[in-house]
Amino acid sequence: MGPDFVDGTGALIVYTADAAKVDICFIHGLNGGRISTWKKGDVFWPYNLLPKDIKEARVITWGYDADIAHFLAPLSANRVKDHAKNLLTALRGVRDTPETSDRPIIFVTHSLGGIVCAQSLLPYASMESEETQQIAKNTFGLAFMSTPFAGSETAEWARFFERLFAGSQFSVWLNSAKQSEDSIKNIRAMFFYEEMPTVAAGLVVSPNSSRINGWPSLALHDNHAGICKFDNFEDPKYKQVLPILKKWVDELKPYHGKETSHYGDTIVSGKNYGGSQTGDDLSQGKMVRNQNTFVSSNGHEFQVRSHADGKSRLSTLKIKTTDN
Repeated sequence: MGPDFVDGTGALIVYTADAAKVDICFIHGLNGGRISTWKKGDVFWPYNLLPKDIKEARVITWGYDADIAHFLAPLSANRVKDHAKNLLTALRGVRDTPETSDRPIIFVTHSLGGIVCAQSLLPYASMESEETQQIAKNTFGLAFMSTPFAGSETAEWARFFERLFAGSQFSVWLNSAKQSEDSIKNIRAMFFYEEMPTVAAGLVVSPNSSRINGWPSLALHDNHAGICKFDNFEDPKYKQVLPILKKWVDELKPYHGKETSHYGDTIVSGKNYGGSQTGDDLSQGKMVRNQNTFVSSNGHEFQVRSHADGKSRLSTLKIKTTDN
């Protein structure tokens, strides 16, 4: 498996690319763990498989107390909200540098982990600081695996969370986030559902419960516990999940490159752009930003997003390289 990763609580960084463009964060489900949920045999796929196929990511796995007895106890509704706040706080702690604070995030969640993740995004569960809110605003992709958005006929805990989550309006937020200027670009989501029954329980979370209308869904041929465990590159489930994550990361490339410098208010095409530092060729695919403005380039055009007076403005300009 590599390093001696262990289950526990909090955010654990398991891999960091040299020039990471995205954070991929894993969130386990009920009675799971930040390592064991994603591990089959000796293969912990967020570490052993994923970085070899997606080389531009930093991989994080987050753990929390997911003992079923604690969630079915009184005040468990508050427990979900507390975990959502703790998730954002933990991520803020590992995204506290200029290179990471605005980095896009893709969440990969299993079961109850999807509920905790969704709660953290609605409405930015912890409003304690701008940094915490920024984590939700930078969410770019959501991969839910057997998350009981509509409960379950066989699992009491899933029926409980349906009642808990019914009024959350997460689907409303998700649909609005498609076009929100708070998102880096239109948000992506995929809903995976289990295709095989669990012994003595059947389908723990049905296909209809595992998805939200209007969004794509995909069956994975395993039961509730096995849907998120892959042990080799040829695992059919891994070969279904990987292309979706890769596609999302590839779609980020035109918008996020190497951070080069802070700058002022004037931008000139090619090698000349205003600010405190100059000299980087924007046509090679760079990114610069200051407190109120964000610029990114894919070598053919760059986008400028500025914030002023509570409003966000996005402009796209073609790059014309200069000779001087």
